[in-house]
Amino acid sequence: MRKVAAIMAIAVVCLAAVAVAAPDTNKTIIGTITRIDNASKSMVVKDTAGTETTVYWNDASKVDGGELREGSTVKVDTKDQDGKTFATTIQVQAPKKPY
Repeated sequence: MRKVAAIMAIAVVCLAAVAVAAPDTNKTIIGTITRIDNASKSMVVKDTAGTETTVYWNDASKVDGGELREGSTVKVDTKDQDGKTFATTIQVQAPKKPY
């Protein structure tokens, strides 16, 4: 009985370690749309560090705050799927007003 309990305890610890080590495929990108392709439902978002990420959207993607167009600042919640980065939500930021 002690062997079974010990094996179960080891199994639980191993599964917990695997769950913690699993990579998080969800991320948030804040940046400017530099290119947009409505035909392929994709856009390239450049963040403040200069990193460009191609983001795809589909019918399940929720868009708030306005129209997607080049030059718009966006906050995009994403999820990696099938080797691509898909938007789950896209928040178009209001343009900054000049002083």
